[in-house]
Parts: sequence; structure tokens; C-alpha cells
Amino acid sequence: MVDLLRWPVRVAAAVLVCGPLLAVYWTTPWELTCLAVAGVLHVEVGLRLWRQRPDGRMGPLLVACGLVWLLDAWGRVALPAVFAGGLMLSIVHDPMHLHAGLVVTSGRLRSRWDRTVAAAGYAYWPVLACGMLAAGHLSLAQLLHLRAWTYPLVGVFLAAVFIVRYRRAGTDDRHIYAPFWAALAANGLCTAALSTVTYGPGQWPTVLYALGAALIPMGATASSQRAEHRRLRDARDRERRRVERDVHDGVQQRLLAAAMMLRQDDPTLIARGAAEVDNAIADLRDLVRGMNPVALVCHGLSGAVAAIAERARVPVTVDDRVAHLTLPEPVAATAYYVTMEAVANSEKHAHAGLVTVTITTEDDRIEVTVRDDGVGGALAVPGGGLQGLRERVESCGGTLRVSSARGRGTAVRAVLPLGAS
Repeated sequence: MVDLLRWPVRVAAAVLVCGPLLAVYWTTPWELTCLAVAGVLHVEVGLRLWRQRPDGRMGPLLVACGLVWLLDAWGRVALPAVFAGGLMLSIVHDPMHLHAGLVVTSGRLRSRWDRTVAAAGYAYWPVLACGMLAAGHLSLAQLLHLRAWTYPLVGVFLAAVFIVRYRRAGTDDRHIYAPFWAALAANGLCTAALSTVTYGPGQWPTVLYALGAALIPMGATASSQRAEHRRLRDARDRERRRVERDVHDGVQQRLLAAAMMLRQDDPTLIARGAAEVDNAIADLRDLVRGMNPVALVCHGLSGAVAAIAERARVPVTVDDRVAHLTLPEPVAATAYYVTMEAVANSEKHAHAGLVTVTITTEDDRIEVTVRDDGVGGALAVPGGGLQGLRERVESCGGTLRVSSARGRGTAVRAVLPLGAS
């Protein structure tokens, strides 16, 4: 889904910036720059987070925030009766920021408290507006005046929410998500100050407001990078524990038993000990094969991919354009595992009739694409095979993209730098 929406969303943001915004704010370049940067940052960071976690809400929320921001910047001049004073941002934009702050750790609203706070944020302005309408007073000036009186209280409440959330978070979560929560707090203070004290004509209030909003995608980027480092660290730890467990439970136990038998004078026990040594060697070979497959070590990436195609239960065609290259071991191993996992998924889950593997190189990178004609609908969910592949690819400095519209097959595309270590 995100791959299909990525470029239409970018085009929409560019049209808003280059069209109405440029026409309206061309006489105030500082204001134009700040408004455009804040909106585009939200959209770009949101699209990246959406691609990283398609099942989460953080990315779509930031994309929506960016588009609403750009629409509001245009609307305050084109339709001042509706957009004056940044009121539409208060009604829509700020609640989405609150929602993002609540879902940043888990991707969704998990607890009843989170759902209640998010619902209160979205209902805050509609409830106030309905109350004023019932009282017979609903003008733009009165709404802005009401906001000036209530925003300090809202700011204090939000600060308390995020302080409690920070205190309840674990040590790792505090380290990872502190930049985003701090950006939300800074933006809230900026918004409250400008909405209650200094908001008025002139470009500087708008510039400060835009800079405060731009802190949010910057904080989200910092938190995302820290979260990615933690995922990679956890993946390495899991792999190390797996190897340690396999060695302890398999090879080590066989070697200990063999050592005891070989110390005996009984020829039968000595023969059994020798057999145990042979079995331990076989186990060790299997363990090493799981790290670097024999086909990859002996025949390189091209031979290993050809072996995958021969063993597959579905027809696999290989378009290999890197057979003449000697690839770095980490790159070849990563490309091999991407191919193996993608072909295995096509066999098990996609009900594919044909799989195509394409391996190409350009400049200083190699690209591996595995396509099938199956049912589609594949997702890189936490703990799944595709997410594990993404972590492996990104640990080499590469990128992994999955396109899998239902009924249109699946395409897994990995791009790896040839200088990866």
C-alpha cells in the first residue's frame, strides 16, 4: 500500500508547495521556506516510517499532518474566514500529533487510557464548538478567544500525559523515544505561546510556529534511528544466542561424550567415541552451513542462487548479470538469504506458478529482485521472515522494499552497497 501511495503523496505535497504556497507567499520567502519545510518534512518522514512499519499508525499520521499543514498554509490566505489564526491546525493537526505521540512506541493505541486521551484530543474542539453553538455564540473571533484561554490548560494536560508516559517507559524506550516526546513538548509550548500571547500579523509568528512543527518529524527521525539500532542489536543478540545454543546442545555434548569414551580401554567405546567425533564434525558443518551455505562458499552467489532455483518446488527463472563479479562475502551472503527467503515464501504462501530472480549491478551497488505471480498480500510484520530480511539488509547499509498488492503477486527488492562489511 505505501509503495503505491508514496509518489502520489509526494506529488500532492509538491503541487501544494509549488502552486498555491508559492503564489501566496512569494513576497515573504522566509515564511514560504518555513511552511514548506515543515510540511514536506512531515510527509517524507511519515512515508519512510510507514514503509518501515506498514502495520503501524505513526507513518500515516505524520503524512496526514504534513498534508494538512500545507493545505492550511494555503487556506489561511485563500479562505481566511475558515483558516484564519491557524484554527484548522488546532482542530485537526494538533490532535494527530497527540495521536502520534501515543502510538510511537507500539504503533497502535494499546490501552484504554491511550484510546481515551486520543478520542478526547479529536473531540476537544467539536465539543467546544457545539457548546458555543448551543449557547448562540459561534464566531471565529470567539473561537480564537476561547482557544487563547484554554490552550494553557491543554498544554499542561499534554505535558502531564507525556511526563507520565516517559516515567512509565523502560530504560531503552526512554532513550529511543525521548527525542520525539521532547519535540512534541517543544511544539506544544511554541503553539500555546503563539496562540495565546504573540500570535498576530507579520511573518515571525508564522515562522516560529512552523519551526516548532518542524521539530516533530526531526524528533521522529531521531527516534526511528535509535529504534532501528536497537532492532539490529537485538537481531545480532538473537543470532549469537542461537549459535551458542546450537553449539552447547549439539557439538559440545557430542565432543564431551566422545572425550569420555576415547579415554577408556574398551575398543568398543573407542569406536563409539570416534563415531561421536564424526557426528560432531557433521553437526559443526551443518551449523556453519546455516551461516554461510556451502554452495555460496564453493560456487559464489551465482551458483548458490542456481542451486536454490533447482531445489524449488515452483519454476524459478534466474536472470543473473553479476556472474563475472567477485562480491564481498557479506553482500553475497545477504543477497543469497534474500533470494532463499523470498523463493521459500513464494512456495509456501503465495501459491505462485512462476518466480523470477533478477540480479543486477549498477555503479557501486547490487540489486536483487524476486518476483512471483502469486496471491500477494505479503507484509513485513515484526518477528516475521521479511522483517528479519529487512534487518539483515539494513545492517549491511542496504534497503529492502516489498511490493505485494493482493492478486498481483509479490516483488521483494534488495539494494546492497558493494562496499558493505
